[in-house]
Amino acid sequence: MDITIHNAILDKTLNPVNIGIRGGKIAVISEGEIPPGARSIDAGGAMASPPFIDSHFHLENAYLDQVPNLSGTLDEAIDIYAEIKQKLDTPDIVRRTIRVAREAIANGTLWMRSHVDIDHIGKLRLLESVLAAREAVKGYFDVQVIAFPQMGLARNPEAIEYMWAALESGADVVGGMPHSEKDMDDAAKQIEIVFEIAKKYNRDIDMHVDETDDPYWHSLELLAEKTIDEGYQGRVSAGHCCAMGSWDDTLAERVIEKVKKADLNIIGNIPINLYLEGRHDSHPFRRGIPRLRDLVEAGVNVALGQDDVRNMFYPFGKLDMLEVANFAAHAAQLSTPSQIQATFDMPRYNAARTLRIQDYGIREGLPANLILIDAQSPTDAIRRQPERRLVIRQGEILLESKRQLTYSSIIPA
Repeated sequence: MDITIHNAILDKTLNPVNIGIRGGKIAVISEGEIPPGARSIDAGGAMASPPFIDSHFHLENAYLDQVPNLSGTLDEAIDIYAEIKQKLDTPDIVRRTIRVAREAIANGTLWMRSHVDIDHIGKLRLLESVLAAREAVKGYFDVQVIAFPQMGLARNPEAIEYMWAALESGADVVGGMPHSEKDMDDAAKQIEIVFEIAKKYNRDIDMHVDETDDPYWHSLELLAEKTIDEGYQGRVSAGHCCAMGSWDDTLAERVIEKVKKADLNIIGNIPINLYLEGRHDSHPFRRGIPRLRDLVEAGVNVALGQDDVRNMFYPFGKLDMLEVANFAAHAAQLSTPSQIQATFDMPRYNAARTLRIQDYGIREGLPANLILIDAQSPTDAIRRQPERRLVIRQGEILLESKRQLTYSSIIPA
């Protein structure tokens, strides 16, 4: 064996196992002893898990916190970014993407979907920079790039030609933002355009949907209906879905039923939307997040995203999907054992389904993509967000970490 991992527990069963890796694949998983490999690692009871997946991020504006967002609103963040993004260049975006990748890998994340602004002003300049950044990290960090028309398509028709060009230039996924239009009718027009592009290139769709606390917006319902009509089930994702938290129960139940029928993936960006939404409310403040508990109970596939880190949209974030899961569990009150397990799976198995990552998991014969989390259960992992002791990609060790705590003798064990 190239690598053997001893004294681990398996993420799904929590049973003690030993794992052997050979030729970039998981060769053996055994509850019995296995001979040490060329490199032998004692997990010390840590949990072996497939790596985390960040389903929703924006690489080109990560760590751009020079101009503060004084109102803390989404509108001001968009205005600040509109000024800054015209000055961004490829070397800077590549440098910051490498920084993102390093921080994400340290927290056990090896896959990410990143939305990139496409409009008639910047045209494809940001896309070209992010594609260069994707190339720079591709040996150790996988990025799916989404063409994202943040300024709209019905109200910004000049952007349509650049959306087509973005797919020709290397974007992986077609994005959108229906609530950026002036009303629901124009939102429907944007969804129509997005599907036309996606079907032409046989690409998946991943849209920012109803990122507002205004209950008027229910473009998620239009997206679900269009997905069913086009036979695109399982290939469409909706991020944010904040207005869902402001809908009445009748509308929410109706739309969630359609979401389930359409096999939509819902991506909750919980930390940032807790921060941005409800800014114009007086008490009680709306949480500004999708109804995660209702979605889970309905059997909808729910994933999670960090969305932003240290920029005009969100001054915090550490690219740790366990921290994001912790936010989700608290804000959506996911507290039973099954709900905690579901939350733990959101940035793992659910996200793999969202990004359509093949051969994901820890099983014999699969690619050796795995991490060691210094935790003994999903609750323990989400509660403590402990260090990722080992990160392996395709059988190669990318990172090892072992924090040593030395307590004073006056503190009992």
